[in-house]
Amino acid sequence: MIKLTKRELLQFIIVFLLGAFWMVALRFVMLSTNEVHYHANYAVFVDGERLPFERFTFYEEIQSCGGNGVNSPKIRAHMHDQVSHVVHVHDNGATWGHFFANLGFVNGDTVFKTDAGTFVESDEVDIRFILNGEEVQTTANRTIEDLDVLLISIGQPTDEDLQSQYDQIDRDAAVYNENDDPSACSGSEELTTWVRFKRALGFN
Repeated sequence: MIKLTKRELLQFIIVFLLGAFWMVALRFVMLSTNEVHYHANYAVFVDGERLPFERFTFYEEIQSCGGNGVNSPKIRAHMHDQVSHVVHVHDNGATWGHFFANLGFVNGDTVFKTDAGTFVESDEVDIRFILNGEEVQTTANRTIEDLDVLLISIGQPTDEDLQSQYDQIDRDAAVYNENDDPSACSGSEELTTWVRFKRALGFN
């Protein structure tokens, strides 16, 4: 058994405490939230009329923001507080298809189902997608990216109609990125000094 003098024991304690201090300090500085939370804007028009998304079931409650979000499809991409043009994204892999499925819609290449009916592309119906200013063939498997702007127009829209509808979409996703989630999701919330300190010590 190794015996230490009082001085050696004191030195050992000091070295240990300094090491622990620097470990906590490093965790404190490097700590950042690993939650995904960003936003996109969109609109859906049918025969020139913008869908209002009025049903309360289209929107997630505060409770849905807790826990392991990516394990729940509805938490991955959803809306809050009857703001019908802002998508809250909590998973980097969430697609536009996932989002519309959470609303009970179907976002396919040649079919789009809403709460009011099913539209199949044909000689009488066009389903057109404008994503970030460019017309694309489909958005079903496209990942929702930060600050995306998506228009889905169903009917027989002209190019002029598409541009007019696209211009009507609010572009405030960046504002939502800068603010705390209106329904208390914490993905974009800045960590306070106290929270960072507790997490650096290993407490959640």
